[in-house]
Amino acid sequence: MDFTEQFKYWIFRLVLLVSADLMGLIVGKLLLWVTASFLPFGMLSVKQFLISDMTGSVVAAVTMTVLLALVFRDDGKKHAAYEDMDLILVTVSAILLLAVYFIPVIFYNPADSTRVIDTIYYMFYFPCRWVMVGFGADLKTAAAVGIAVILGIQLAVYNYKYTSYKKKHPFMFKEPEDGAENV
Repeated sequence: MDFTEQFKYWIFRLVLLVSADLMGLIVGKLLLWVTASFLPFGMLSVKQFLISDMTGSVVAAVTMTVLLALVFRDDGKKHAAYEDMDLILVTVSAILLLAVYFIPVIFYNPADSTRVIDTIYYMFYFPCRWVMVGFGADLKTAAAVGIAVILGIQLAVYNYKYTSYKKKHPFMFKEPEDGAENV
């Protein structure tokens, strides 16, 4: 891959990260609230469970992880099939995604923020909220740990799919013998 293709790869992964974050918010917050509204009044404890921040955040994080895993799984398979493994590019992309996701939280100051800014941060970092609710961490720690877990899973999925594809198709990756002619 040349530099332009690598840049396009990274930009596309960044767009996917933000899109997966948005889908996680929609599934974890909106769809769970809609589902809870259709439950009968007698199931109040189930309703409260569905609309809690912890449940919604875990669902959002799982949704985000699954959506990104589909892409990284496909990348691992394609990179293996075309003998274009670029684990360095994938790792650097994951680190850059981690940085881009984490950098806005550095500038967040709850004392100086308005209600709109609080809402934006709440929505953007909702898939990482389970760390705040479950472990009592602050927003910076929750964002770093939450996205590191999600992107770590993506690297594992990429590496697993790449190696499994090579094991499944070993004849494609055999080195030619020294005496054999290359046709």
